Amino acid sequence: MSSAQTAPPAVVLGVIGADCHAVGNKIIDNVLTREGFRVVNLGVMVSQDEFIDAAIETGAKAILVSSIYGHGEIDCLGFRGRIAELLPWNITRPQDQRKAA
Repeated sequence: MSSAQTAPPAVVLGVIGADCHAVGNKIIDNVLTREGFRVVNLGVMVSQDEFIDAAIETGAKAILVSSIYGHGEIDCLGFRGRIAELLPWNITRPQDQRKAA
């Protein structure tokens, strides 16, 4: 990679909690990779700590959390706050973006 080129943005992807549904995760990985992102796919049954550690280690610009087994909301309790404390991101929620428009 020449000095004029920049590295593609990294995103961390995984399936949170005790969920082991991997098909959608693989599809998202494939699409994002094809679109030029550097995907760090943590796979299934990933903890909040593993997502955060991977984002810090890779300088990721986003964390994409997947869950299909019905407990994703529980698995993500407090996650947004932890990310806000540990990562230098401006975190917005979709509903906040709609209000600003």
